Amino acid sequence: AASAPDGTAPLPIVLDSEDSLDIEVEKAEALARAGQWEPAEAAYAALLLKAPDHEEIHFNMAHLMARTGRTNEAIAHYETALKLLPNYADAHNNLGNLLVRQKKYGEAITHFEAALQVTDNDSSIYNNLGTALASSGRLAEAIPNFARAAQLNPDYAEAWFNLGRSALSLGRIDEAIPALETAVKLRPDLAPAMRTLEQAKQARKDRGY
Repeated sequence: AASAPDGTAPLPIVLDSEDSLDIEVEKAEALARAGQWEPAEAAYAALLLKAPDHEEIHFNMAHLMARTGRTNEAIAHYETALKLLPNYADAHNNLGNLLVRQKKYGEAITHFEAALQVTDNDSSIYNNLGTALASSGRLAEAIPNFARAAQLNPDYAEAWFNLGRSALSLGRIDEAIPALETAVKLRPDLAPAMRTLEQAKQARKDRGY
């Protein structure tokens, strides 16, 4: 048989180190998505030995550790990811949520605000910032953030609920009731919203209108 002319034989696929790393990251992510926590953690740990300055691997390891209840370790990996990539909005947001869980509201607020400096159209970040502000007693500041979250995503029942609950806590009944009614309409199974709506309507009745 005649040999193929020079230059027509298929070339072997050669992966550079970055391509190879990306494939390994994808495999580790697939393990995590499948709930295979221990193999996924082992895969991420091996990847970090190869690429300790890879912010996405730290982010993924943090997410996995948060899912398995290891909050302090998750925080450490998010912090490392942010040292490597200071404008990593998802890392700021996720770290903020973990800090809220630890009642470190001031630190959480800083991270949510940093995330919004990067992306200002994410309804969940506005809702999270509102939650941190409300939890620290800054209800008047929380309300515009809940309102912005609901504006960006009108189907965001939790944002409407948080908006209504915060308004009611400040005695702003006429603002609270429409927000709570929207939350209940969107999520009839959201029991706290239903209870808070009943409280708001009773408060309105007590005021005689």
